[in-house]
Amino acid sequence: MIIIRVTRDQEKNIISYLVKGHADYAERGEDIVCASISILAQTAILALHEIAEIDIMYEVNDGHVFCKLPDDLSSDQREKARIILDTLYIGIKGTQGMYGRYIDLRDEEV
Repeated sequence: MIIIRVTRDQEKNIISYLVKGHADYAERGEDIVCASISILAQTAILALHEIAEIDIMYEVNDGHVFCKLPDDLSSDQREKARIILDTLYIGIKGTQGMYGRYIDLRDEEV
């Protein structure tokens, strides 16, 4: 099962996410659930870096993706990050809607 933990600030904006595990929907290399979530998580990192121009903290390893926004964002960066991370969340929710038994999504406020 893929466990996804999304962390939000007091304004309900996503400030970090962690994706870990494997879906075990299909054999390695053919698992569309793992591939979908991995693509979403890694594309968000690329977009935060390239579009929002944010120097983010991230880790990408086999079965593990972590991303955390820094605290010192400009208002423009914060708005771009909100759009990118909300889009990530929509994609995860959509995938979970189709393959729910393989994805455990936890949405937490700090």
